[in-house]
Amino acid sequence: MAQIVDIAVIGAGNRGCKYLSLLAQMPCHVRIAAVVEPNPRRAAKASAILVEAGLPDAPVFASCSEMMQNISPQAAVIATPEQLHHKQAMELLDKGVNILIEKPVAVTEEQCREIAEKAARNGLVAGVCHVLRYHPYFAKLCSLATDGSLGEVVSVSHRISVGIDRACHTFVRGPWGKPALTSPMLLSKCCHDMDIITAIVQSRAAVVRSVGGRCFFRSENRPAAAADRCVSCPVERNCSFSAVDLYRRRREWTAGFDPAPGDTLESEVNRQLAEGEYGRCVFACDNEAVDRQVVIAGFENGAVASLTMNLFTAEDNRDTHICLTGGEIRGNGEIIEAVPLRGDKAIYDYSDIASKPYHAGADNAVLEDFIEAVRNPEHKMLTNIAESIESHRICILADRNLDEV
Repeated sequence: MAQIVDIAVIGAGNRGCKYLSLLAQMPCHVRIAAVVEPNPRRAAKASAILVEAGLPDAPVFASCSEMMQNISPQAAVIATPEQLHHKQAMELLDKGVNILIEKPVAVTEEQCREIAEKAARNGLVAGVCHVLRYHPYFAKLCSLATDGSLGEVVSVSHRISVGIDRACHTFVRGPWGKPALTSPMLLSKCCHDMDIITAIVQSRAAVVRSVGGRCFFRSENRPAAAADRCVSCPVERNCSFSAVDLYRRRREWTAGFDPAPGDTLESEVNRQLAEGEYGRCVFACDNEAVDRQVVIAGFENGAVASLTMNLFTAEDNRDTHICLTGGEIRGNGEIIEAVPLRGDKAIYDYSDIASKPYHAGADNAVLEDFIEAVRNPEHKMLTNIAESIESHRICILADRNLDEV
């Protein structure tokens, strides 16, 4: 019988609760040993997930240090804000705990390397939740680009359309609108995408340049009649960025709202609209995050790549164009076309699964990969931190070398 891994979940926010829900469905593989969450409302939400799954309620601790004073789990999933990742990872690794960290790994290249090096010294697993690598669509995209059937990769053009709803919620009104308190937009949102690029190119970046900035969500672009809050704004009904429309009428992007005990989600939505940060006019926020950015990278093997990130899209999706010495590959997030320079193209259709929950099973797959690596020293995680640092390094360099326009 396979070894059951005692695992803790650090952070019970949106991603932490998703991982907890998936782990709760693996009783033959893991035992939920603890939850670390200082926020009582989120801690209660985590406990409810375990109760609903029919599992024993796990002890809840306010910090990793408090947990380690009481129990020593074999593994932990870190799903806290990225500014906390380095400290928590180093603390857990010091105590012999294998770790899986929600992206980004940390907020500096040095912190990422310190985590990877400590894990190696202590003989522990350290992985990152680059879940796109486990998504069937992206796994096929990477495989087609690297199996040699179309030659060597010459260039990659990758575009990520963030989507205006996600953008306004997370990168304008939300905490990631202040990169100094969280992480730069490119690192927090696009290290997934840069990881796909590095998996395709299979080389280290030699040159990284970037252009972009915050052009639109500024006070000077605010409509003359607009109010500070959407709920009292006379132009709200005709505004594409309305918080009232997003949270009250459409009931989207509310998963992170934590109603007080006895309150409902509706009351929490109303509170946010009336006085919370998510009810503010997008032109009256203190946001500093870029709203579009283009990164150009030249790699040591001669390949070049571009990544274009844009907030101003109706939907959030990704598309990729790869040129190789023997053909090209085009992907729109659902369908991949592999087109040789001579011969018939091949089509791979993932439209039936592309939008399924939990990244079409990729969230589950990264957890399974991590658990197997913890169990079996011979098993190497696909997204181990040591090999994922390059994607973070490029994102950090792109932010450092940004020419603002």
